[in-house]
Amino acid sequence: MKKMKNIFIIALLALVLGACSEDFLDTVKIGEQTKDSFYANDSDLLKAANACYSPLWEYHYNWGRTTFGNSTTDDAVDREDLKMREFTFNSTAFLFTYNYRYNYRGILMANQLLEKVEGVDIPGVKNKDLQKRVVGEAKFLRAYYYYDMVKNFGGVPLVLKALILEELNETRATASVIYQQIEKDLKEAAAVLPKKSEYNPDKDMGRITKGAALALLVKVCVSQASPGYATQEFYNTAKWEEAKTHAEALFALGEYDLYMGNYRDMFTEEGENGVESIFEVQFYDSPKDDGAFTNNGNFTTFLNMPWLGAGDPYGRYQATYDLYLAFENGDPRRDASLINSLQFADQWVDTDGTVPTVNEDLTGFSNYKHYLSRERYFAMGNTRNSPVNERIIRLSDIYLLYAEACYHTGEEGNARIYLEKVRERARNGNASVLPEVTAGGQALLDAIYHERRVELCGEGHRFHDLVRTGRLVKELKTDGYKVKAALARNGDGTYTVSDSGEPIFKATALEMPKNMFFPLPQSEVDNSGGLIVQNDGY
Repeated sequence: MKKMKNIFIIALLALVLGACSEDFLDTVKIGEQTKDSFYANDSDLLKAANACYSPLWEYHYNWGRTTFGNSTTDDAVDREDLKMREFTFNSTAFLFTYNYRYNYRGILMANQLLEKVEGVDIPGVKNKDLQKRVVGEAKFLRAYYYYDMVKNFGGVPLVLKALILEELNETRATASVIYQQIEKDLKEAAAVLPKKSEYNPDKDMGRITKGAALALLVKVCVSQASPGYATQEFYNTAKWEEAKTHAEALFALGEYDLYMGNYRDMFTEEGENGVESIFEVQFYDSPKDDGAFTNNGNFTTFLNMPWLGAGDPYGRYQATYDLYLAFENGDPRRDASLINSLQFADQWVDTDGTVPTVNEDLTGFSNYKHYLSRERYFAMGNTRNSPVNERIIRLSDIYLLYAEACYHTGEEGNARIYLEKVRERARNGNASVLPEVTAGGQALLDAIYHERRVELCGEGHRFHDLVRTGRLVKELKTDGYKVKAALARNGDGTYTVSDSGEPIFKATALEMPKNMFFPLPQSEVDNSGGLIVQNDGY
């Protein structure tokens, strides 16, 4: 069920563009819709809400999310952008610009809706519950976009209304002010949004829910409480307790559970919006939208699948041997999360029997969570138009953050319970693997960190987890990590994975606190005429 299929471009333009007129024309042309005459009825409100989601579909936005979250870490490399893993990038890198601008585009859409709809008596709107709901959706999305930026860049300009050109003189707000606004928006959103089960599953699946607002509150509070940010002005250990409160409110909804089927099925088309899904971006294969970068498909799939030549698929992102080694022996999630290059080639044998070769194979592995069969891939009208949704927040993510919060508030027993929930699901009935964690103290915390890495690998969490827990330098620079494996086919259809003998990679250019945040786009700093100050070290 592909849910929210139309992005309503006309509505988007109507929101962005005001009407142009000569000074002596003070009336609106008949039949012309402007941002002032919009928001007149239930249909307009739906279109306005849909516009707030639009950056989430944009291919550069998801490209950046994958780059920032995965290929800056020991989990993945980008074969075309080695500067990210080397930490030799600078403020002119284009993905920083796209991330910044698309986040603010989403914020603009949300601000316009809130100005025109929140608390306003609109005679043409018949469904007042819908009016409250779209306000909640806009507040969640504004919070989400700001959270993405405060993690990436630190403090940024806080804009809470649709600015005109003469008002574009904002300076950076502190990160603590940004976090305060994020929490305010999310709490207000949670108060009015429906639960997942209260939406129409045929028309509204994928819309923001009360559960999504509570889950994002958990993540926001954990970010502020985490020890890696101890030097930052927003650091606040009291947020551990708040994170637990929001998580417990989420659990009390009774809307979510861990998916107990085949783990990899969660990341397929058939597994979309399942019982474990709290927030995922909706994509679909739209054959009539044949532009390479302007369709409704998930470009991230195209970037994650191995490169076989001729641009199909492209294979920029490759999972590391270090990630492969991070899985405990027998953990079923390893083979469900990673596909080795020989295995991929064998699954993609050409119609004439030719076994393809993966080009520029830097690691030997790809992310199996972003995968389509050869038949499904080439059945799409546009091979960059993957229908597979992007999973943003799953229940296992929140269970592990709750375990972390319990650890930091002296509830180690409860921390072990929620850690075990995730491990129990992962072992899939095989009692001989993934033994229950009984340790306490630092060993327990390390076990939670380990579980987050293997459970959530390839989903964009790793970089922020390393930064907020203060382990970025140790994992990437001090200890370093193995990038490439050696692979061999066995006669029984299995594969042997071994050490390639290549030296451990160390990100020697990584510096803290500089690399706690990425640089602001230099173009935005320059365009501000000095009002926006660049992050230190860039």
